[in-house]
Amino acid sequence: MVFSKKLSKYWSAWKGINQNQKLDLIRSAMVLTLVKLGLVMLPFNTFRNWFRKIAYASSPRTLSKKRVDEIVWSINVMANLLPISLLCLPRALAAKYLLRGQSNMKLEIGVELNPREQFEAHAWIEQDGEIIIGDWDSSISYQRLWSWE
Repeated sequence: MVFSKKLSKYWSAWKGINQNQKLDLIRSAMVLTLVKLGLVMLPFNTFRNWFRKIAYASSPRTLSKKRVDEIVWSINVMANLLPISLLCLPRALAAKYLLRGQSNMKLEIGVELNPREQFEAHAWIEQDGEIIIGDWDSSISYQRLWSWE
């Protein structure tokens, strides 16, 4: 009974969005799933080399802020709906891929400066100094360890 109510809710939401949003959601689901599989199944250096090849854009492109926000929205929606754990790194990598070719976009990885309980790492995407995916609570500060242009 609960499953059918959820399914009905998702179906109603699906019918209420436009074709571009549906395509964004499908692309995001596919990219998030492939990124997660790559991170889990491949050694990180192998994954990084593979990802660098597929995420390379031969020519720069400029998407509007609205379009970037739509793609980020679709990544976050699918990361929350898919039945696998998709925390900050897969989301940031999916955004890096789906927004490839955008200028001044960097994937950042950092560690929490003053961990309260345990070691915490975080990944996010910045464009022109603004965080577009992977924002965090302002009471936490991260030391950048690695940037990936």
